Amino acid sequence: MRPAPELLERCRRDDRKAHHDLYVMCFPIMYSICNRYYINKDDRMSALNMIFFKIIVNMNDYLKKHNHVPYEQWMRRVSVNYIIDEFRKQKRYQDLISLREELPEELHPLQSEVDIKYDKEEIQQAIEQLPPMCKTVFNLYAVDGFKHDEIASMLGISTGTSKAHLFKARKKLQEMLTEVKKSAEWNKPQMQ
Repeated sequence: MRPAPELLERCRRDDRKAHHDLYVMCFPIMYSICNRYYINKDDRMSALNMIFFKIIVNMNDYLKKHNHVPYEQWMRRVSVNYIIDEFRKQKRYQDLISLREELPEELHPLQSEVDIKYDKEEIQQAIEQLPPMCKTVFNLYAVDGFKHDEIASMLGISTGTSKAHLFKARKKLQEMLTEVKKSAEWNKPQMQ
């Protein structure tokens, strides 16, 4: 996505029509980012609107560096940073951070992850069922491509805790998807 420089300049000058046009253009990407981190639709839409507000407020900063940074990359970074900041603010998640600092002994790539194929909807439903911190770390690492040290810095946890949450998320996803696979095979009509 590459909005026209004139559109971005009009947004900087607080042109409401330009804000609307940019919002419509950015909505699918911002919504997909928010959808990965929020279960509740109201929370998702609230975050999306606050992210867009931050984009408009910081448009002047972006325009100073727009020749070096693609708009979509900047917008994604603003989105993820906002979500992480909000996540940090919520005290109820602080209790979930207290995972063991050491990594489980069996920490290794899950071999059967690649062996079984699932449809996108099954995977998304399984991700939605993860505990909040595991879901956040999994999304930051597997979907958004952050490294563990970056995730640790963003969430105010250690790198080891980030790795432990990712391990826990992968293990839980594997268990849930294996159950889906077994259930599908069980419900399959038997040929005689």
